[in-house]
Amino acid sequence: MKFLRETTPFTQIIFTLIIILMGGIILSILGFMGIWIWKGISFEALSGILANVADPGNVGLLKFFQILQTLGMFILPPILLAYALDNKPYQFLSLDKWPTLLMFGVVVAVILVSGPIIEWTSMLNQHLVLPSWMSSLENWMRSSEDQATEITKAFLATKSMGGLLGNLVIVAVLPALGEELLFRGLLQKLIKKMTGNSHAAIWITAALFSALHLQFFGFLPRLLLGALFGYLLEWSGMLWLPILAHFINNATGVITYFVTGEGLEPDQTKVSLFNNPQFFLAIVSGVVVWLLLRFLYRQRAMNESIDLPASDYKKDAESGPILNQ
Repeated sequence: MKFLRETTPFTQIIFTLIIILMGGIILSILGFMGIWIWKGISFEALSGILANVADPGNVGLLKFFQILQTLGMFILPPILLAYALDNKPYQFLSLDKWPTLLMFGVVVAVILVSGPIIEWTSMLNQHLVLPSWMSSLENWMRSSEDQATEITKAFLATKSMGGLLGNLVIVAVLPALGEELLFRGLLQKLIKKMTGNSHAAIWITAALFSALHLQFFGFLPRLLLGALFGYLLEWSGMLWLPILAHFINNATGVITYFVTGEGLEPDQTKVSLFNNPQFFLAIVSGVVVWLLLRFLYRQRAMNESIDLPASDYKKDAESGPILNQ
């Protein structure tokens, strides 16, 4: 597939989407065939089993297909395409440099400090109401959201340490690696080449990242998280940082649910969004996150091991961080 190197970024993006779709279909077919050979369950019967998450015995099959989907759509395609698009695939995916302990610490701080602004954005999203003539669409969206929450609850329900570790691998490790390889490592780079603007690439990629989850009333907080991951890559030059941030974010939810049995459903309490302590805490959260990202930005420019031309740094410095604009 080395012919892709001579095509336009837009063509490369379209080809990427095709490969993602094919990867998901092929791995799913292989999964269905494996279940049929192993347990003798037909495709029609298996579809009904996977839809019935109320039966704990079906959750194992659901997790199996979740792993296949992650491999087929998020992990294998970006690795394959990186080899097709560049002679140095690890450098292409920004995996060739390892962050310092200080950078890892900053990422942990970013995720912890970003909690209030992400939570407030989630509240804002929950308060959004479509026009009356779109009430049917809104009801369907809320019904889909409730169904996704029930599936997630069934997915995470476990009382054993082994179950917790398994959930951490499936929900935190694999998605953090796969989704960051695809969205930040590959798509953000290609969109940046196509638009010539790193900020546009970050936010477009974040929108695609959020939309793919098909959880409409969680779109805004996930959009903000996607942008946060995008800036972690753009201002450090290392994909390991958004991978770590993504892992911490997902793992926190898994562990919280394991300990408390709560934490999946957003707070839908009807409160004033702009006149309560959470709003002002969200402002402080956003400012501190901006400062931490700015610190990473400066660290990259000062790090002699990263080849960042002075002209490029000056150009980016003039535009400045715009995370909270």
